[in-house]
Amino acid sequence: MITGDDFLFTLHQFIISTLCLFFVYFAWRDQAAKTFDRLEHVNLKIIGPLLIGIFLGLFMLFLYEWGSLGIIISFAFALLITFSIFDPKYAVSFFIFLLISRPWEIFKDQMMAGMPRDIFILCFLSFVGHKIIRKRFYFQWNMASAFVLFFAIWTFFSIIPSGQIVGAMIDYEEVFIKGIIVYFLIVNVVDKKEFILPVQSALVLGITEKALMSFYNSIFLGKVSDGDRLTSVGIFENSNDIAAIMILVIPFTLAFLKGITNTIIRYLLGFVIFSFYFYLIWQSKSRGAVLGVGALAVAWFWLQAQNKKVASCIVVIGMIASLGVMSLIKRDAEDVEGSTSNRKIYWGAAINMGIRNPLFGVGYNGFPLNLLTYTDGHVGTEGKHKTAHSTWLLALAETGIVGFVFYVGIWVFSFKSAWVMRNDHPEFLLGMLSYGTAITFLSHTYMLYPYILLGLTVASGQFYIKNEEVVPDKGLAGAVLAKGL
Repeated sequence: MITGDDFLFTLHQFIISTLCLFFVYFAWRDQAAKTFDRLEHVNLKIIGPLLIGIFLGLFMLFLYEWGSLGIIISFAFALLITFSIFDPKYAVSFFIFLLISRPWEIFKDQMMAGMPRDIFILCFLSFVGHKIIRKRFYFQWNMASAFVLFFAIWTFFSIIPSGQIVGAMIDYEEVFIKGIIVYFLIVNVVDKKEFILPVQSALVLGITEKALMSFYNSIFLGKVSDGDRLTSVGIFENSNDIAAIMILVIPFTLAFLKGITNTIIRYLLGFVIFSFYFYLIWQSKSRGAVLGVGALAVAWFWLQAQNKKVASCIVVIGMIASLGVMSLIKRDAEDVEGSTSNRKIYWGAAINMGIRNPLFGVGYNGFPLNLLTYTDGHVGTEGKHKTAHSTWLLALAETGIVGFVFYVGIWVFSFKSAWVMRNDHPEFLLGMLSYGTAITFLSHTYMLYPYILLGLTVASGQFYIKNEEVVPDKGLAGAVLAKGL
């Protein structure tokens, strides 16, 4: 039986049940619109009962393991796994949701603890299996994906000069490589515009769950009223990190409101959602996150404005105003001064590391180990948690100028996709600008979330790139493979 906080357990059951409803809706809509990916030479009279049998078998297994109180989560996991077998886009989406939600950090259960490995294996087998069944032995490729691969390889080789090969290798496999895998899975399962929706829903619901947990853990339990900063549960105890991913998800959450035809209801819901997230971000007292919200607001205004020259002037004013708003954040003066001082030390050290080691930097996970050498003995006040406090500078410090070019290249070519979609799907551009601003002050270089955002953007952007020549029998995937982004 799963044990843990009753509220968090109930919340997770609600969120994962909502994900099930999304998957059912997307499957029904694809069926009605005939946009689903057909399985040729497969008898539907056989596959239907087989999937039902798999679902019932899994449901009984989970129910036996988790008990009657886990009937809802047992049903949800059984259904989501069955969907994952049926179509790899659901497998990838479910895997992403679990990586964000991380229920094994909250509920103490042996089977739940093994879910990351088991669902990854399922996701990989579903992806490869459907490639074989459908005889699609090709992969979607573009310049952004090339830079992702180059950066991953270069980071791997940077482990050698890091001075801690064993520890860095373990961290590379357990942390960084997950984001790389997720990126390529997203890009390669999205063969049609509609296929991006399950992935987006997994991202939105996963981060929404973390936001609600933050509200419960910090606001409802009164921690913020005692002067503490916003925090969540598990890996997201750091207020800056939880604020950053909430910024990432705001535009994608609001994008789901496009289908609401009533303008008043749509804008009212949009205002409520934005206000909720902004309140939590404000309670995180993260200055970088507040700047990210400012970037989101001014970018949205610029996209909506008809007169771009006037809008650009207002954007500049808006960004200056965002800097002013940061002064209103109520944090201990000593804490703010220490944070600012640390960033100056770490940023200077990161630049120094990259310039003096242009090929591989100081190596993956080498920043804390080499900080003393590159700062004349000044290592700040963060103890063992020392980091570059900048996604871009961490890439420069630990992978050198070459790795830095690869990493920036990922964002540049992904930004091209977002820019092409700015009129039809502004959420991608808004997400890149706002989250990119926030992580300028945070070390998210190797975390999962940038690669989900980049994968979503590149996968969606391939359908809006102009003047692509379609390769026969391979559709847009073949076009992208043949010409690049």
